[in-house]
Amino acid sequence: MIQRIQSLYLLASSGLLFSLFFRPLMRNLDGETIMKFTQYWPFLIFVIVTFVLSFFSIFIYRRRIQQMRICIYNMLVLLAFQGWIAYMYFTRLDGAVFTISAVFPIVAAIFVFMAFRKISEDEALVQGMNSLRDMTKNRKKWKK
Repeated sequence: MIQRIQSLYLLASSGLLFSLFFRPLMRNLDGETIMKFTQYWPFLIFVIVTFVLSFFSIFIYRRRIQQMRICIYNMLVLLAFQGWIAYMYFTRLDGAVFTISAVFPIVAAIFVFMAFRKISEDEALVQGMNSLRDMTKNRKKWKK
């Protein structure tokens, strides 16, 4: 499970998203926290949903098609989340400074995308092996 590279990508994504529970989104110029991700309900829901999707998809490694679908949904939600943060960045108050954790959703989306690619490579490998296995079965039938 964890020995696969896509599981490590999903674990890194989950770790970044879990850290958003404790990190501030904005600070003022004095360094005082203006807003945390957990103080604004829509952001809290985004963080919970994306964290659960990333973490849950690690454990369904035997169902690769379903794991790929969850990765796609997670990427879409993460991109929407980052879009909302970008909107808040461009409409922020004077004196508000965004922290580095404001880009964690897009980094997590990149990790999920890399995991998606590795999962799809695994699925293609399994399908190729199945087709070879079927071909050898059919060849044995033809020889009889």
